[in-house]
Amino acid sequence: MVTIGELDFSVCDEVSKQPRVNIVEHYWWTGKKHTELYQQLTDILGNVWHCRRIVVDATGVGQPVSSFLKKALGSKVSPFTFTTASKSKLGFNLLAAINSGRLKMYAGDGLAEYQEFWLQMEKARNQYRPNQTMNFHVDPSQGHDDFLMSLALLVEASQKCSWRKARGKA
Repeated sequence: MVTIGELDFSVCDEVSKQPRVNIVEHYWWTGKKHTELYQQLTDILGNVWHCRRIVVDATGVGQPVSSFLKKALGSKVSPFTFTTASKSKLGFNLLAAINSGRLKMYAGDGLAEYQEFWLQMEKARNQYRPNQTMNFHVDPSQGHDDFLMSLALLVEASQKCSWRKARGKA
């Protein structure tokens, strides 16, 4: 599962310093082994979209994918390990992006990815815990949460990006 986003810095000002995150594409594979996707992933992320920052799940079965992408694409890849604390922070950042209006989804195209995205968003739940932490997920009995987690990782990727000015020679 890959969610591609584009950052819009035109909305930044003295009050709002974070860019808008426009979701522009989803890639969703089911029943494929990670090793079958490596070449396609590096092409999509590096050559098709020229991603500047990639945050990838490095927890459990995601660890080999994370290692491969880090080796293939270098420092633009940031592995993310899900823990109670890191997932909580991810969830709060996702809520902040949604509630501030900074997160925008592409217009409906009728494809399965679009429909599954909204299905998971509708079924997503959060649970507030002691010590100002939270959990968010889709109950496994109701489906998967891979689009939800991919969206949260996209927001994480947007956190440390900055606008670049073109430099020319005079």
